[in-house]
Amino acid sequence: MLEIHEISVTPFEQNCTLLVCGETGKAAVCDCGDAAPVLERIAELGVDVELILATHGHLDHIGGTHALQAVCKVPFYFPEPDEFLREGLSEQASLYGWGPLTPPVVDFHLKDADVVTFGRVRLDVLHCPGHTPGHVVFYEAKSAKLVAGDVIFQGSVGRTDLPGGSWEELQNSIRTKVYTLPDETIIHCGHGPATSVGREARTNPFVRK
Repeated sequence: MLEIHEISVTPFEQNCTLLVCGETGKAAVCDCGDAAPVLERIAELGVDVELILATHGHLDHIGGTHALQAVCKVPFYFPEPDEFLREGLSEQASLYGWGPLTPPVVDFHLKDADVVTFGRVRLDVLHCPGHTPGHVVFYEAKSAKLVAGDVIFQGSVGRTDLPGGSWEELQNSIRTKVYTLPDETIIHCGHGPATSVGREARTNPFVRK
């Protein structure tokens, strides 16, 4: 069974997700904006991290990934269309008054319909552009859980006014990739509380089913 632990990181209060296979203790880290609190939670839980994931390339989602790689020494999976954001990580940091950041090294590029596994967990990769060109989400069908990054939030949706954003693409991604999942699917969002597919499909004021 997949366990998801949300760790609030960075001044943007981004939800880094620590995904744990309850049967094996193997784990994956998704969207590590700051390594220190994530490493602390890994130690508390005593899990064995096998890989690092990112939904997209904004600094609050990958800013701590290089530091995490240095400790965990595991592969990093990242969507190729967001390479311009990864490569420009230091410029992103400068815009927001952060100190210099080192871009993480990518081992595998993610694309739609890929499958990522750790322990006995299988994650389906869905390409959901709009917030960024390469944005992906991770769906675990067995436990009906979705790690959605900044595609959709409880009662809101991701911004599309940043470089590479598209309101038309975001709406299409939500309707064709998120709202087509079972209503009971729990959405773990990049910011704010978790929600469900059914709730957002019925009540989200920005994009309805």
